[in-house]
This record gives sequence, C-alpha cells and structure tokens, in this order.
Amino acid sequence: MKQKRLEAICSYLTNQDKIIDVGCDHAYVCIEMSKRGAKKIIASDIHPNALKMARENIKKSGQKIELICSDGLKEIDTTNYDTLILAGMGANTILHILDNPEKRHPIQKIIIQSNNHLKEIRKRVNQFGYILKEETIVFEKSHYYTIMKWEKGTQKLTKLEQNLGLWNQANASYYQDLWDKLESIRKKIPKRKWIQKYKLKKEQKELQKYLKKTN
Repeated sequence: MKQKRLEAICSYLTNQDKIIDVGCDHAYVCIEMSKRGAKKIIASDIHPNALKMARENIKKSGQKIELICSDGLKEIDTTNYDTLILAGMGANTILHILDNPEKRHPIQKIIIQSNNHLKEIRKRVNQFGYILKEETIVFEKSHYYTIMKWEKGTQKLTKLEQNLGLWNQANASYYQDLWDKLESIRKKIPKRKWIQKYKLKKEQKELQKYLKKTN
C-alpha cells in the first residue's frame, strides 16, 4: 500500500481501536497501528501468499499481530473487535463481506477504500446502519483514492452525498478532475446518442453544485 493511502487510513484509527484488517495484503496498516500502540489487531487475507508476506513483514517489524487466513469474515470471531478495515477491494467484495448482520454487529467503525462503485458503497453501508463521518481523497500514482470513515448510527445521505460523498473544500481538485473527465467523454459521443450525452450532462450538473462551493 502506498504511503498516502496508508496515512489516510491510519488517520481514522486510534490506539484504542480493536482492529480487523480484511484483505490486509502485506499488513502495512496493521504494523503501523501496532507501532502506534494498538494492542488488539487481526490481519486477515484470503490469499496464503499475501499472508506469507504479511507474516514476514510482521516478524521484521517486531510487532505482535494475529494472522488469520479467511474469506472475508467467515473464519473470524468479531465479538471482541470494534473496528473493521476494508481497503483495496472492489465494491461487490466489500458489500458481500459486510452483508452479514451477525459478524457486523460488534463493529462500531468501518474504514473503506474501494476501487470502484463508490455511490453503491455509500448507499448500502448507510443502509446497514452506519454514518458516513469523513472522507479523505488522496492523489497517488496518477489516481484519486477515496477513504471513508463510517461509524455505527442512523443517517440519511442525500442523493448528492451518495453520488459524490461529503463535500470538502480540500477535495476541489478531485471534483474538477471528475467534471473534466465527464466533459471529455461527452464531447466524444456522437449527437445521435443524445441519451448518453444527457446522462453525462446531468452528472456534470450535480458536480457543479460542489464545484460552486469550492470557488
């Protein structure tokens, strides 16, 4: 995991959190949070090779972190944990993992970094009974990455918030980049495909609401 994303995820965690990192890859977040004083951490991945690398990295770091090979939360007892990290996965995988009320029940905080379908993530996790508290957008290796912080509670996101997340002045360049990409795509669509052009124009109109706030 690249440094900016790692820092963004860790900024939403504390040393009091009892953490499960599903899809931990090489366990960089777990190691960093252990160094910051977190005492109860599970690093989990479905891929044995990823866990092998995680184990080597943990050993080198000198930290004490439990490792579990699991498909999502299937092999993990979440009873004594309150924080879940789901980073670097697609939306379908993330939502499949979360669509388990029994496993989800003890979890008070969820940190999500999805590779796609952010609108669906926001809509469904909100329906699961979590409040979208904060979002950090980092630009790394020519890509924007959105990191979300969710906490258990009741909230009704607006359609605009589902589509674009919580408005943040710091994300002005991200909103502009989205608008520019939509404009570039729209210009390339032939006039006869007016429905596609209309849909893109509608998305741009929504984006304009956030862009106006940043100016």
